[in-house]
Amino acid sequence: MRRAAAFAALALAACSSEPPPAPKPTVRPTPTPRPTPSPRALRPGELPTPELDGAAPLAGNWRYQASASGSAVRYEANSAAAFTIRCDPQARRIVFAHPGQGATIRLYVADAAATFPTQTVDGAAEAAVTTGQTFLDALARADTIGFAIDDGPVARLPGDKAIRTVVRGCRPGLR
Repeated sequence: MRRAAAFAALALAACSSEPPPAPKPTVRPTPTPRPTPSPRALRPGELPTPELDGAAPLAGNWRYQASASGSAVRYEANSAAAFTIRCDPQARRIVFAHPGQGATIRLYVADAAATFPTQTVDGAAEAAVTTGQTFLDALARADTIGFAIDDGPVARLPGDKAIRTVVRGCRPGLR
């Protein structure tokens, strides 16, 4: 009888409602992310710009315009303005414009990037930027400029001396 009681106690112990302990997880080191090298050679001070590296170039030319109300430079593609940078000297600001609508204009150059809120004016998305913005210095010396509206594709434009002329001309005393 004692044997039967001991066997019954052992059988009940085996039917415990507690689950067996979970196995210890194996520790695997987290792989170190590797940066993807830019396909272009970087000069000192330049940053990798995947936005520019993968952007399609927009065919066209820059056209400079000076007037009593301020200077402007327009990138024209197929005889229409694709992107405009103009000086509003009365408000001491630079205005970026692109035909169409959007909430933001994103700009990329080799050593800086910026996003500016827009408003729609005469059918164009415009962003007004005070002339004290440090991004304007990078834009003025850029060899390549990328821009996008909202999260749209980035268009790549060549830099131009006329951009420097508009930016510097809009900054009296800050040249």
